[in-house]
Amino acid sequence: MAKIPQNTIDKIRDQADIVDVISREIELKKRGINYFGVCPFHDENTPSFSVSPSKQIYHCFGCGNGGNVFTFIMEFQKLTFFESVKLLADRYNIILEITQSSSLSNEYSFLKKVHESATKQFQRNLFSDIGQGPMGYLEKRNLSKDVIKKFRIGFALDSWNSLLNKISSDYIGDEQKLMKSGLFIRSERGTFDRFRSRIIFPIFHQSGEVIAFGGRDYKKNDIAKYLNSPETAIYQKSNTLYGLHITKDAIRKSRYAILVEGYMDLLQLYQAGIEPVVSVSGTSLTKNHANIISKHVKKVILLYDGDSAGAGAVIRAGFILYQVGVEVYVVRPPNELDPDDWVLKEGSNAINHQIQNPTEFLDFHVDFFKARNLKGVQKRDYLHEVIGNIKLISDVIIKNELIKDLSEKLGTKELELVQILNTKRIYNNSEITQIKPSSFEFKTKLHRAELELVKIFINSTLEERIELKKSISLELFSHQLLKKIISKILIEKSTENSKFIEHFSEKNERDFISELLIDEKMAQDSMQIVKDCVKTIKSIPIKNRIDDLRFIIQNKEKSGDDTSKELTEVMKLQKNLIHYRS
Repeated sequence: MAKIPQNTIDKIRDQADIVDVISREIELKKRGINYFGVCPFHDENTPSFSVSPSKQIYHCFGCGNGGNVFTFIMEFQKLTFFESVKLLADRYNIILEITQSSSLSNEYSFLKKVHESATKQFQRNLFSDIGQGPMGYLEKRNLSKDVIKKFRIGFALDSWNSLLNKISSDYIGDEQKLMKSGLFIRSERGTFDRFRSRIIFPIFHQSGEVIAFGGRDYKKNDIAKYLNSPETAIYQKSNTLYGLHITKDAIRKSRYAILVEGYMDLLQLYQAGIEPVVSVSGTSLTKNHANIISKHVKKVILLYDGDSAGAGAVIRAGFILYQVGVEVYVVRPPNELDPDDWVLKEGSNAINHQIQNPTEFLDFHVDFFKARNLKGVQKRDYLHEVIGNIKLISDVIIKNELIKDLSEKLGTKELELVQILNTKRIYNNSEITQIKPSSFEFKTKLHRAELELVKIFINSTLEERIELKKSISLELFSHQLLKKIISKILIEKSTENSKFIEHFSEKNERDFISELLIDEKMAQDSMQIVKDCVKTIKSIPIKNRIDDLRFIIQNKEKSGDDTSKELTEVMKLQKNLIHYRS
């Protein structure tokens, strides 16, 4: 396993400001001493994700996710701890002293390395003599070499196993692992390349690492014009948006995202200077896609193909985006053009004008179905269909505004539309999840008292801890996690909260600790609370022993046995109990 010295990890943690790191991924606004934003780890409309610059930690009060700068990168970009440290070191120009082993650390790292090797090979093919044909095609489509290089476009040779031969020589002994990459197919005739004679568009994770590929047919007249990688351990198409790793800064700056369907659509718009754009890579927009977009902006302009199929995709995507609290607008290419062809024919000025003056989604919906002219059964069916989709929107304000707008556009009483809305049932609850802030329970009075002690201890200064240690010892605690936390605090020589979290490898433990650390509310008289909690903790075992003795006495009295010994003990315990109550 590769290792990074602890002092280097400490240095990276000190330099990588958590507000800076997280604000690159989600929008944060200062509220009091902390920053708040919409949580990137669960679906929400009201910001409950808190970032503490003084403690260099984060915590979501909705889903309970929390940690420090390393755990955020691990969770958000699905990286290992080692990978997250390396990413931040590169970002903040910190040199790493790494001891590498010959074996790859895990499947994720292996697959990412294979995809990087494949990307370089595809690029070499495109920029070689054999790639003159596909390069000519891209240049004919007006793509510059700068854009081709920036998005790392390549070419897969028209060969049975060209890539396999190139790659396998670098990964001898890992043939079985290579099959998990999705780059190769095994059949009765042997193992061959999945992508052959195709222009290759690498698909990137938000971190900038290649995790999959899309391939456009080149002169083979394949039935499948586009072919994508299958899902793997590092690639799930419903969680991946093409181009976001490059365009997310422009999207945040513009405060809106232009959503397109294809690779070429995005590339043409980006090259034309229309940069706040992202693509679903030819797949249907999913709720996961919408959630990812909603973490960056709350306004989306749908720019899909100008044909009827594109219009249908716009309608499906629009309602999905509304479900995650996003404002939706539509721009339609003329004459059934693709956005790609629209840029080539009319240039960026015409498109920019439309983007600055987009159509509201509901206006597009009503116009597309010619709903203003519908009557009788057709109007009834239309209303039931559109209101059924509005019903799925959880944000009450958005839902009410759509109903009001629909009423005005169609001249139908708002009350009648509300009545239709109330008759609709939601059948698909598969995506509804119950958020549980903490997986740890503190039901007993004893454990609640222990929890209060931990809260005070974990948020105390070094000077305060010296005083607290006079009253608190490890033997007081019975709850497993609380005992573990206190044991770490007692040996910790600093109160650096972000570093303390790294003592705990389990995610649910880190989430719980971040919740304790993020709370800035401190009791005015913490020492008195400590005394009260210690009394409670010490008195509870005495009370339990008294209850046990009384049960024994009761049974002995029934059988006529002597109970003097038990009564004497009860009296002594009661005297001790009075001491803890005083």
